[in-house]
Amino acid sequence: MADSGYYSQQRSYTIMHGVPVPIIGRRQPSSLPIPEYIGVAGTSDYNGKIFDQIWPQLHSNKLYGDKSYQRPDAEEVRQAQNLTVLTPVKKQKGQPYLEPQDLWLSTVVSRVRQPIEVLFAWIEEKTGIECVSQVRSYKDLMVHVFGKLAAALFS
Repeated sequence: MADSGYYSQQRSYTIMHGVPVPIIGRRQPSSLPIPEYIGVAGTSDYNGKIFDQIWPQLHSNKLYGDKSYQRPDAEEVRQAQNLTVLTPVKKQKGQPYLEPQDLWLSTVVSRVRQPIEVLFAWIEEKTGIECVSQVRSYKDLMVHVFGKLAAALFS
């Protein structure tokens, strides 16, 4: 599953070794989010591509994602499924700074997303899920990832 892909943060092709584990969690006040979707993807499968596969199962909700969840058909998704996808605002090419309302929205979305980032850090701290150097097959990878996730969630 390790391959190369374009990563806009670095503006280059980068070979990544490992697999992203996207998680969609239900927000809980004053606590870590409850995971509702956990997946495993190839390194070149960016969040937007993964979201394309799972958004049909999401209804009547708000999803706070990073910039890769921005969609050109966001209004159609909102109307069809009552699913609002909120992401930080990207500066347009040549735009020196964000407008105040866009900066405010980006700040709000980042604050709401902060607990899911804490959940990722907590899972790594509890399980060491990122250390996968001994995994040699797809089956072993699935056992490693989902075994570690199950251990973290049971603890």
